[in-house]
Amino acid sequence: MNSNPPICDDITKEYTSEGDEIKDTSSLRSDVWSHFQKIKLKLTGEPKARCLYCKKKLSALPKSGTTHLKDHSDSCPRKKMLDRKQKILTPSLMMGEGKKVNLQTYSFDPEFARKQLAYMIIMHEYPLRMVEHVWFRKFCHALQPAFKVVSRNTMKSDIFKIYDVERGRTMRLMERNTSKISLTTDMWTSSNKKRGFMVITAHFIDDSWKLHSRILRFVYVPCPHTAEVLCEMLMETFLEWNIDRKLSTLTVDNCTTNNAMINILLDKFGGDHIWFKGFFHVRCAAHILNLIVKDGLDVIKPSIEKVRDSVAYWTASPKREEKFEDATRQLGITYDRKLSLDCPTRWNSTFLMLQNAIEYKSVFGRLKLKDSQYKCCPNDDDWELAQDICERLEIFYKVTLLFSGTSYPTSNLFFSDVCDIKVTLSEWAICGIDHVEEMANNMIEKYDKYWDNTHGFLGVAVVLDPRFKMSLIGFYYKQIYGEVLGTEMAEDIRARCYDLLTLYQGKANKNRGESTTSTSSLSTNSSKLPTTSFKCISRLCQYDSYRDNLKKAKTIHVKSELEYYLEEEELPRREGEDFDILAWWKSNGLKYPTLQAIAKDVLAVPVSTVASESAFSTSGRVVSSSRNRLHPKTLEALMCTQSWLKAFEDGVEVPTINDEDMDVDDCISGVTFVDD
Repeated sequence: MNSNPPICDDITKEYTSEGDEIKDTSSLRSDVWSHFQKIKLKLTGEPKARCLYCKKKLSALPKSGTTHLKDHSDSCPRKKMLDRKQKILTPSLMMGEGKKVNLQTYSFDPEFARKQLAYMIIMHEYPLRMVEHVWFRKFCHALQPAFKVVSRNTMKSDIFKIYDVERGRTMRLMERNTSKISLTTDMWTSSNKKRGFMVITAHFIDDSWKLHSRILRFVYVPCPHTAEVLCEMLMETFLEWNIDRKLSTLTVDNCTTNNAMINILLDKFGGDHIWFKGFFHVRCAAHILNLIVKDGLDVIKPSIEKVRDSVAYWTASPKREEKFEDATRQLGITYDRKLSLDCPTRWNSTFLMLQNAIEYKSVFGRLKLKDSQYKCCPNDDDWELAQDICERLEIFYKVTLLFSGTSYPTSNLFFSDVCDIKVTLSEWAICGIDHVEEMANNMIEKYDKYWDNTHGFLGVAVVLDPRFKMSLIGFYYKQIYGEVLGTEMAEDIRARCYDLLTLYQGKANKNRGESTTSTSSLSTNSSKLPTTSFKCISRLCQYDSYRDNLKKAKTIHVKSELEYYLEEEELPRREGEDFDILAWWKSNGLKYPTLQAIAKDVLAVPVSTVASESAFSTSGRVVSSSRNRLHPKTLEALMCTQSWLKAFEDGVEVPTINDEDMDVDDCISGVTFVDD
C-alpha cells in the first residue's frame, strides 16, 4: 500500500498519494497553470509543477518562469492525444471541482474517470466484479470509447489508494483534535461468511463545536472472541491511531465478556490514561432498555400470543395478505401500515406489531366470520390488554429512539428519561392491576441492577446542561430516593463536578507551567540572613505564624467557575424545542473556560452503541449472499472509506478530492485477496 500522507495541523490541505502538498493556483495569471498542478515536495519543500496528463514534475521556482512549462505542455504526448478530440462545455461539478457549477472546457481524463468509478463502487456498495460485467463495459464504451474499463483487481487497488488517502485525512483530523475521544465498539457475525467483525467508532467535539463520529476500524476478529482477544484488538487500534492518551469513555453492550475486557484495559492503561475514575465504562442504554422490557414482557407473554398468532396467520401468504387488505377497504379503513410480525429478541418489534394490529382490530373480527380456518382471533379482553401494553411500552420506545441519535449529544438527555422510567415503573408497581404490577416489579429489579452504577456520570452530564443544572437532579432524586437520601445523592453529584473541575484546572495550570511559591522556599531564603539578627528574625517568624492563624480563622472563600455557573438562572425549557447545547457552550466559553473544556469531553460521550451497530446494516449489504468472498481487508477498506467520505463531504456523493495519482500498473504488495 501507499504510505499515509504526513500528519499536519491543517486538515483542509490536500496531498498527493506521495505526501506532496497541493498548492492553490487560482492566483497565478499564466494560462499554462490550467495544464499543471503546483505542489510542494514532501521531503525538500521545493515547489514543483506536476503535469496533469503525464504526471511529470518540473521546476516551479519563481526564477524559472513558465517557458519550460509551456514547452512541455506543447510536447506532452498524453496531452496531444487528448487535444485531438473536440472540446465541449460541461459543468465544473462533473469535473470534481466543488459544489459551485461553472461551465468550462472539458477534455476526457481516463484516470479521473477511473477514480470516479472507484468512488461509485465504494459509496453505492456495488460488487467489484461489476467492472467485468459485459454490459457495463458496453455501456462505458458507448459513453466514452477512449475509456478502458479496468479489471476488478486493478479497481481493488484503486480503492485501497483512496482508503490510504482518506485514512491519512482522518488521522490528521484526529491528531488536530485537542479534546477527549469517546469510543463505541460492537461485534457482528456475518451470516454468509460466518466470521466475526469488530467495529470501533470514535466520537469527539472539535474546536468548532461540531460533533464527529468516525469509524476507525472494521476489523476481522478470529475465534475465540474472548475478552483478551477483544482487548488486544482495541489496544492495537488505540496505538495505531495514537489516541491511547486521549480516551475518555468506552461504550459497550452489557455482557460478561465486555466487562472483563474493560477490566483488562484499565489494568493496561494505569492511572495516567484514565480520564476520570468510574467514568470509563459506559453501558449501552439501548441494550439495557431492551433487557428491562424483555423481562417485563416475559410475565405477560401468554397474553399477547393471540395477537402474534393472528398477525402470523394473515401474513403467512400473499393470498391472505390480499384478503386482509380487501377487508380493511370494506370497513373504510386506510391500509397504509402493513402488518408486521415481531422478532422474539427485539421488544421494539413487539411494540410495533401491537401498534399496527390494534389499528385493524375490527378487521380481525370481520375476518373471523369469513374464514373458518382462522381460529386465533383475539377477544375484547385480549385487545384491551394489548392496548394497555402498547401504551405502556411507548415511553421505552421513544427513549430508545432518543438514545440512538448520533448527530446530537445524548449524554445530557439521558438522566431525565432514565429517571422518568424509574418513576413510571414505581407507579405501575402500585397500580392495582396484577399483571402490570408483576411486570413492573420485574422491570424494577433489572433497572436497579444496571442504573445505580451509572448515575454519577449521568448527573455530571445533566449539570452541564444550562436548562437543568443541579435543580433537575434534586427534583428527580427526591422523588426516587426520598428527601434525605435524595439530597445526599445530589450532593455527591455536585462533589463529582468539583472533582472534575479541579482535575481540569490542574491540567491547565500544568500546561501553562504555572506554579505557586511555597512557604518552604521562603523559609529557605530567610535562613540565609546573617546570624547577628537571629533573635529578631525568630520573633518575626512567630508573628507570621500568628497572622496566618488569623487568616485561617476568617475563612476567606473564593468562588469557582462552577459556583458562578450554578448560581446563574437556568435557561427556560420549551417543550419540543431543539436546544443546541453545543452552540451554547461555544458562545459561553469565555465565561467558563474550564467548564467548557469539561463539557466538550462529557457531551461527546454516546450513551448507546448505535453508531457502531449502524455499520452492520451496511456490512450486511456489502457481504451479501451473492458476494460473500470479500477478503477481510477489502471489507474494512470499503466500510471505513465509505464512512470517511460521507463524513467529510457532508452527504455529497461526488467526492471532490484531488489527492492521488492512480497508475494502471500500480498494485498492492504483500496482500493476497479473494474477492467476488
